[in-house]
Amino acid sequence: MRLPPPVASIDWKKRPFKVLPSKTIMQLMEETEMLVEEMCKDDEPVQFQIQVLWNQKDSKKALNPGDKIGDHFVAGDTFCCHGDIVTAPKQHPKIPEDQKLPVTILTGFLGAGKTTLLNYILQEQREKKIAVIENEFGEVSIDDSLLKQDKLALAEKIVVMDNGCMCCTVRGDLAEGLNNIMKEVKKGAKIDQIMIETTGMADPVPIVRTFMTSEEISSEIRLDGVIAVADAKHILDRLDDNIEEGKVNEAYQQVAFCDKILLNKLDLVSPDYAIKVKERLRSINAFAKILPAVKSRVKISELTDLRAHDMTNFVNEEIEKEAEDVEHGHGGHGGGHAGGHAHGDGHDPDCTEDHGHGGGHGHGGAHGNDGGHGGGHGGGHAAEGHGHGHKDEHGHAAKKSRHDSRVNSMAIVREGEILPQKLGAFMQTLGQLPPEKGTIFRIKGILAVKNHPYKHVFHAVMDVSDEEDAGPWAPGEKKVSKMVFIGKGLDKKFIRDGFEDIFEK
Repeated sequence: MRLPPPVASIDWKKRPFKVLPSKTIMQLMEETEMLVEEMCKDDEPVQFQIQVLWNQKDSKKALNPGDKIGDHFVAGDTFCCHGDIVTAPKQHPKIPEDQKLPVTILTGFLGAGKTTLLNYILQEQREKKIAVIENEFGEVSIDDSLLKQDKLALAEKIVVMDNGCMCCTVRGDLAEGLNNIMKEVKKGAKIDQIMIETTGMADPVPIVRTFMTSEEISSEIRLDGVIAVADAKHILDRLDDNIEEGKVNEAYQQVAFCDKILLNKLDLVSPDYAIKVKERLRSINAFAKILPAVKSRVKISELTDLRAHDMTNFVNEEIEKEAEDVEHGHGGHGGGHAGGHAHGDGHDPDCTEDHGHGGGHGHGGAHGNDGGHGGGHGGGHAAEGHGHGHKDEHGHAAKKSRHDSRVNSMAIVREGEILPQKLGAFMQTLGQLPPEKGTIFRIKGILAVKNHPYKHVFHAVMDVSDEEDAGPWAPGEKKVSKMVFIGKGLDKKFIRDGFEDIFEK
C-alpha cells in the first residue's frame, strides 16, 4: 500500500491516535480512513478503504472488525493496517440549471446562413458578452477568415477548431474549447452565453451527447438548445441527396435533432414552395418550432433561453403538445405523427470516436425505499427517411404523403402513480426496442412515481439518457405522468400498452 505524501511524511509515534476502548475495530478503521482522507484533501484528494487491521505486537492475527478495541489493545500499542487508496473522483460544483452558462449550437447545411445568423446575434446582443466556438472542416477556416474582423470585434472569445469534423473531434476540441472559455470566466471575464457554430457537415447528435455524458462540462455549462438554419431554396435537395449506403445525411440529422428551425431565405421561393418546405421539415421533426426568416433575422428572444434540454424546466411546459396527436389512456392519452430517419455511421473510416451507433446508456435513481429505475435507453442511428401524416384539429385524417410510415411522434398522458420496479423494466424495454417496433430518437418525460414526493423528469437523445427530480407535487395536485416520443416507425400500441402497464392498478 503506497501512502500519499501528506500521510507518508507523518511520524506517527509523535502523533498518537486516541480512541475509546469501548469502540469497535471497524470504528477504528473508519476513523483512520477519515483521518487519511482529511489529510490529503488539499493535496490530491483520495478515498481510503481498510481491509485488514492488526496489533503490531501480533502480526499473525488479523482482527475481527466487530471486536472491541479494548480486547486487543492497551495504551501505547501500535496498530497496523492494509487497504486500498485511490484518487477520489473529482467533485463538481452543484449549480442550479438556470444559473449555469448557457450554450447554443447553431447547425445548418453549407450556405444556409449560420454565419449570418451568428453575426446578427452578436450585433444585436451588444449588452451581452458572447463567446464563440467555431468548427470548420479542413485545413482552412473559411468562414473565420472571411468574417474574422466582425466576429473578433463583437465576440468575447473565439475558439476555432479546424482539425476535422466536429463529430470526430467533439469530445476533444469541443471540451477543450469550452474549458478554455470557463478558465477565462474563472479569471474574471464576463461571459453571458456561448455559441457553437458547427460546420455544415456536422451531425449534431454527438455534440448533444457530449453535454449529456460529460459531468465536467455539464456541472457549470448547460445546453440551452440546438438551432438549425434551413435554406428554403435548397434544403429539399439536401434532404433528398443520394447518400451512399451506411452514410449520414447531415442535413436530415440537423433538422431531426434540433430544437428550433429557422426557415431562411424565404424571399427566394414562392409561397407554395415555402409551404412545401415547411411541411417537409415538420414531417421530420415534430418537436421543433419553425421560424420564418430572411437573412437569418428573427426575434432575438427566439434564439436565447430556450431551456430545451433543462429537465427541471419540463414541468413548466406542456410537453405533450409537442406531438401532433395526443391520446389519453385511463386518465391519459397517446397518438402519433409521421416523419424521421435512420442511418449508419457515415464518418471518416479512420475516426476512432465512439459515435454511439447502437448500444445503450443506463440510468437509474433512488425513489424513497423503492430503489432506482435501472434499465437504459439505447439504440443506434438507423437510414435516412422522412414523411408526414397527422390529423387535423377535428381529428379527421389529413392528406398523407408517400413518406407516412417513416417517423412518428407520440405523446401519452396518464393520471395515476407509477410502480418503480415496473418503470425500470419499461425503460429497459424502450432501450432494447426491436427493429419491428421502431427506432426512438428522443424522449421527454414527467413521471409520478409511487411514494416519491417529487416530479421525476426523464430525457433521452438516441443512446444517452438522464433523469432527475424537479419540483415537488403540490398538496392535492393530480398525479399526471406524461411521455413524448419522436422516432421512426414507432409501434404506438406497443409503447402505449407498455406505459399503461407500469401504473398501479
